[in-house]
Amino acid sequence: MKPVILIFGPSGVGKSWLLEGLEKTSFLCVHIDTDRPNGKFAANGFPADWDDDFNKVDFAHIVPVLRSRLAGSQSGAAMSFPTTYLFTAERLTEAARLGATPLVLWGAREHCVKAAEERIKKKNEDRIKKKKTRLVFDPVRYARQNDPTFVAYGLPDYDRFRVDAFSHDGSRYPWEEWVERLMKRIAA
Repeated sequence: MKPVILIFGPSGVGKSWLLEGLEKTSFLCVHIDTDRPNGKFAANGFPADWDDDFNKVDFAHIVPVLRSRLAGSQSGAAMSFPTTYLFTAERLTEAARLGATPLVLWGAREHCVKAAEERIKKKNEDRIKKKKTRLVFDPVRYARQNDPTFVAYGLPDYDRFRVDAFSHDGSRYPWEEWVERLMKRIAA
């Protein structure tokens, strides 16, 4: 059976980076991102009320829908969730029972902040070329949106779902190592 990977974690941890890599390996990828119009549940063919109340998100609906959308040539499916969508360990266990592989990408807060700041700098390079207003990293907004995620997903209940996203020096693991780690996790 082709894998269905559900990706959670704080901003800057690498959810988008992982999805982009999986997309290059022929995965069907769905990036739910409340900051993008095309990143809403409704825009991706899921119930619109999930956009207003993430407690209504139903993994028993998501997993079969993602499987049904897989084309023969695709390696599997992956879906990422926004930082602010916190799911209990019980909900992630439920997703695993349904045949999905829940991954809580994890990293030290300072590594995630640095990656989020670098992402904004990169976006600004493109925005300057297009003569758009520059984005500014807001540490207060980052803390407001991400600190609850660090607290919740840092609890021991999530140990079995957490995957380190950064090496000790704050760099990302090479893609080949990620693939190896993912395959081990999916097989477990």
